Amino acid sequence: MRCITNLERILYSPETVHNLTQLYTFKGKDFYYEDVLKQYMNQIVKNTIERDVMASSKILNLDVNENRLKLIVKKNSEPKTKHERIVRNLKSIFEIVQQQGTELDLTSNEFVRLGDKLFKDVTRFDYSSDVKTVKVNLLEERKRISRRELVDEEIKDYSNAKYRYKIEITQVITNFYIDLLNMKCFNLANEYMSLIITYCLLFSERFNVFKYVSFFEYYLKNINEFHSLEQEASYGWENGYSKTETLDAKFIACMLEGYAKVEKMVNDFKFDKNLRKVDNVESVIMKLGDTFSREDIKNKVPNLSDSTINRALVKLRNEGKIRPDGTGRSAKWVRLVPDELFTANTMQLNIFNFIKTDEGE
Repeated sequence: MRCITNLERILYSPETVHNLTQLYTFKGKDFYYEDVLKQYMNQIVKNTIERDVMASSKILNLDVNENRLKLIVKKNSEPKTKHERIVRNLKSIFEIVQQQGTELDLTSNEFVRLGDKLFKDVTRFDYSSDVKTVKVNLLEERKRISRRELVDEEIKDYSNAKYRYKIEITQVITNFYIDLLNMKCFNLANEYMSLIITYCLLFSERFNVFKYVSFFEYYLKNINEFHSLEQEASYGWENGYSKTETLDAKFIACMLEGYAKVEKMVNDFKFDKNLRKVDNVESVIMKLGDTFSREDIKNKVPNLSDSTINRALVKLRNEGKIRPDGTGRSAKWVRLVPDELFTANTMQLNIFNFIKTDEGE
């Protein structure tokens, strides 16, 4: 019995409710994240795609060495083997999902197209089938029945749970995932196909955290725990007693960890931006002569706030490069060092430091 038909029995723990509240708070800030990081979004998404491909290649146990993997993923090197073609195909899939993931057409045909794209120029992908005895008029015949019908029924129940019964969407997706795993609907890579469909569903529900962090990298890092939770969720599946709550909690934790990284990325960027504003003040001061005032700086760069100017002046004073001459807003400041020393040792940050992998590139 498919677990997606039995969703209403699931109870949410206080911890899960708390985590879901956090998750949807972060989700509501997606437009803010994109606005702050808009000038770097192309590079961020490109890095995420590369990470997803690299991690997926390892999840699929593809026989491609690290150097070839990097050449295909980063340099679009021409694949030489079947497994290298799958790496190329993975990159193409993730590029499409990142661009059009919110427009996913949830049909059994779409899943076949996804599998076809994954195994393009490698092998034939299709639904698995079963041989069953059916009555034709008065006779019994053995016919091959595609498991596509199971997927069509699953998609129908998914839509009902989502729209009619209004079940929380991460729970619906988790149950959909466990059903796909246990129905074994695909003739190739059933486990990975179930996982990438789950990833596509999360993307289609606008969990945009996966623009910034790699879903498959996180899964690979925790693969033993995920396998254990998938087995736990599959226990009693045939009788309709699957317990998917812990697996769902893990997916939620995955997204919360990802959003925490996005928050850090945004804060680091804003800090970097403020530093560059301070640097702008320093370059203005270099052109003002040996004595200057706050008003002189403001006249040169009127869009700078008083707090930014004050922060720059305090920084330069602490570095021993200027000193105040007088007090109050009309006070003058005196330069203490020549031009060539004025901007020496100024700290420069770059947002790309914060979007590389933890291991470096």
